[in-house]
Amino acid sequence: FADISRAHVGIRSGVVRTVCERSHFLSEQLGANIYLKPEFRQFTGSFKERGARNAILQLLRKHGESFKSKGGVISASAGNHALAMAYHGKELGVPVTVVMPTVAPLAKVDKCRVS
Repeated sequence: FADISRAHVGIRSGVVRTVCERSHFLSEQLGANIYLKPEFRQFTGSFKERGARNAILQLLRKHGESFKSKGGVISASAGNHALAMAYHGKELGVPVTVVMPTVAPLAKVDKCRVS
């Protein structure tokens, strides 16, 4: 529980807090209470931001500010995780190198380059 609490406190200034909202339509159609968490409201449009920001913050805590000058972070992803790492690395001042497969969507590749 301590790790979760530490992550929550660490990332809260850099991600959008989203709430679980009950979907009346889906709940009625499926005969159960269905809740949706609108993570598309994050800057990158994905829940991956939470893990990316937390990972970078953990590395900063472990290695200190000198971590930034030693090359930063290397990440491999074809999409949302890559974008989240690029965005939060820039936000936190940590260099991020993202390795993407040649079949990665060009829109994601371009967004990573801009971030």
